[in-house]
Amino acid sequence: MKPAVRFENVTKRYELGTGQTSIKRLLKKPFSKNKGVPENQILWALKDVNFSIEPGSALGLVGPNGSGKTTSLKLLSKITFPTSGKVHINGRISALIELGAGFHPDLTGRENVYLNGTILGMKKEEIDKRFDQIVEFSGIERFIDTPVKRYSSGMYVRLGFSVAAHVEPDVLLVDEVLAVGDAQFRQKCARRIEELQALGTTIVFVAHNLYLVRSVCDKAVFLLKGQVQQQGDVDEVLNNYENWLIEQQIKQGGAPAAAMRGKTQGHSQDVSIQEIEMRNLTSGSNENFNYDDPAEIRVHYKTTQPISKPNLVVRITRADGATAAMIRTADYGLHLDDLEGEGVISLKMDQIQLATGGYVLNVSLLGPIDGVALAWGNSRWVQVSGISLGHEESSGMFVPNIASAEVQAERTVIEMAQETVS
Repeated sequence: MKPAVRFENVTKRYELGTGQTSIKRLLKKPFSKNKGVPENQILWALKDVNFSIEPGSALGLVGPNGSGKTTSLKLLSKITFPTSGKVHINGRISALIELGAGFHPDLTGRENVYLNGTILGMKKEEIDKRFDQIVEFSGIERFIDTPVKRYSSGMYVRLGFSVAAHVEPDVLLVDEVLAVGDAQFRQKCARRIEELQALGTTIVFVAHNLYLVRSVCDKAVFLLKGQVQQQGDVDEVLNNYENWLIEQQIKQGGAPAAAMRGKTQGHSQDVSIQEIEMRNLTSGSNENFNYDDPAEIRVHYKTTQPISKPNLVVRITRADGATAAMIRTADYGLHLDDLEGEGVISLKMDQIQLATGGYVLNVSLLGPIDGVALAWGNSRWVQVSGISLGHEESSGMFVPNIASAEVQAERTVIEMAQETVS
């Protein structure tokens, strides 16, 4: 079976601002002694990229900004073309990239559904058949005969997504569209993508939300500066990408991994945080944890003046920047002794209950004036292994403590009374 999508040695090169229009460069070129563009004016958006996607599979493209993810989607949707190499696509393609691209502001929503649907390759008969579904999905039935220039940005995007999502393509390109609209509409979008997957649609998915990529995709490609760093199983690729993100954040902090113990910090003249660590109470490690390990958070402090009525706030942050948990001693009714000299504030947890991933502790030490941080800092990165055996969690960050499980069956007894008719 042929791959639904295949990149074969694909390279895309751009020439950065030369200060001349394309026409001026063409006119000047025959008389110029300079035979090439300086290397510092060349951007390799993609360089010798190879990957393929089997029909019905979902591939996630991940990487930092500028890695070539959106360029790959533009090549697939034929918005632009490769400098060298070939892009192979089998079947009809639809793109959820620039939602509403092609909408005419003076036309009504109804007219733009037909216009945009035609641009995306649908025949009029197909649009007629799906028109009611498209409008109902968008949730703007009341305004469908209003010119779209009077739509809010949210209405505009919802109608654009609705049209593109009902093309029922062989290959669907998705670029961060689940980050738009309200929460209810994003859920509808996610369900629609699942429906298309069930129909056998091949999906190429770009998102910075790695846990969303895990939930949608079975394969992934890690791109960096236009080159493939790794490709294969989505969990394996995303785990390595997360490790790369952690390394970059540590480098930005200016300290090696082994020394990232509260070194990126700030403080008042009265108190400072010397070190922040999380210790595994089972193994003694301060780097590796299982989801059900008991743990102790230790915050080492030093004061020059006594601090009365202190309060500690610990934010546990995942590698993608999401807050996994927030611990505030005051919320738990924990009253800390006044701080004086040097010492350690200790918080103990029966189980950390975090899903697989890398985490860092962001700690703030507050004084008697609530909300005013006197000192703050970050711990070193810690790695947590989740509950799943043989595969990673598909999504989420919290592992509930389930005490027991059982199957209960209820039977409804229907008694039928017979009436004797005399």
